[in-house]
Amino acid sequence: MENSMIVVGGFSFLWCGLYFGLCFMKPSRSNEWHCRTVTAVHAIVVCLLSLWCAFVQGPWPFTDAGGPSTPLQSLTIMICLGYFIFDLSWCLYFQTEGLPMLFHHLCSILGMTVGTVTGQYGTEMIATIFGSEITNPILQFRWFLREEGKYNSVLGEIVDASFMFLFGFFRIGIGSYLLYSYFKQDTDFLGRLGAVVIYGISWMFWINIVTYAIKKHKRTRKHEKMHKKQDSKNNVSLSNGEPHSCISNGRKSVETQSSINGSITNKDQFHIQRFINYKYSNN
Repeated sequence: MENSMIVVGGFSFLWCGLYFGLCFMKPSRSNEWHCRTVTAVHAIVVCLLSLWCAFVQGPWPFTDAGGPSTPLQSLTIMICLGYFIFDLSWCLYFQTEGLPMLFHHLCSILGMTVGTVTGQYGTEMIATIFGSEITNPILQFRWFLREEGKYNSVLGEIVDASFMFLFGFFRIGIGSYLLYSYFKQDTDFLGRLGAVVIYGISWMFWINIVTYAIKKHKRTRKHEKMHKKQDSKNNVSLSNGEPHSCISNGRKSVETQSSINGSITNKDQFHIQRFINYKYSNN
């Protein structure tokens, strides 16, 4: 137990070192930028390790959960636990996250600590880590796009759609089947309790994601209707010969000048010319 927690502390120190190294190398970037970079690196590392544990080494979580952890499973869990300790400390220090995310971090730390101390639940935890972290790189990439001002683009729409699909597929679809199969296997109360809590948190996040997607769709439709309405008004104004107010760089556009000149009659031009001739003849 003591050796395991020392290893966890070492991995937590490693993630902290990566974060401070990024801060030192690129001080122009924000602290959150560097923290999210660490988050993306962690997600990629533990997802690759989880894939190897589940598909190459085994055991298979849908049929053989509830047994002792393999050495590679224990190592993956300790790497993940060290990261979560770092990330929770960062969130508390900078106060960037709300209660749902803090609750998620605390439950994850508690569950992985139990798995590390007891040496059990490795198979089901590996499956949970993979399902939870597979969408994390996409989530961080979405945030980077927003910071760079490139989110409102086709790429941003693709990233949003990919994140929503993968989250629903793995954490809700596969997660539901995994929870069902977990209860069908010879597993204990503590493991089932942890599975239900993590599954419930996934649903909480999923509802927030769907709600955001609906609001975003309504907002986009509203903006499109406003633009169409404005375009139709401009077209009506131009067809009636009215000036189209179009300002560019502090000057009236050529379109505005031409519409104004088109509204001056020949009689008006005659009087203007008489005024000019009168003024200069008196000078």
